[in-house]
Amino acid sequence: MNEIIKPSAILLIITAVAAMLLGVVSETTKEAIAAQSAKTEQAAMEAVLPGEGLEFETLLDTANGDAPDGTISKVSKATANGELFGYVITTNPSGFSGAVVTMVGIDAEGVITGLRVLSHAETPGLGALATDPSFYEQFAGKSGKVAVTKDGGEIQAITSATITSRAVSSGATEALDWIAANGGAN
Repeated sequence: MNEIIKPSAILLIITAVAAMLLGVVSETTKEAIAAQSAKTEQAAMEAVLPGEGLEFETLLDTANGDAPDGTISKVSKATANGELFGYVITTNPSGFSGAVVTMVGIDAEGVITGLRVLSHAETPGLGALATDPSFYEQFAGKSGKVAVTKDGGEIQAITSATITSRAVSSGATEALDWIAANGGAN
């Protein structure tokens, strides 16, 4: 009996110490991780909706408990000198291997100013090319329904990654539709 209790007690002590150390590391790094995440998000927002002196106000954020609107997880309104400049909308359409988190900048006229794929689980070398400027820069200047050429649109799909290309296009269209439905475009 002693041969079971002694190793079990040692294992319990090791596990408790490891859990305590993980908790300390988590608490110590939480603020730094949150600050870096906010900085990265701000940089992405400025990349998809470039402008001088923009102030962003969050209108919807599922991370704060708001209910998602379709695949839209975050909407921020951008103003400059008190005037509407545009919106930044984050969508999570389904790609080949899961959600393709896409951030879309849309100006006050309802035209895409920029788009970035923030995260994905797509196939390396194929769907992962959605993060390449040669793909995402095609979306700038688009409005209305955004689709790949195979679906009658203007977006050249990534070779062998049509599902990913369609997902990004779907996210862009959903962001534009949200603007239209919520009176965002002037």
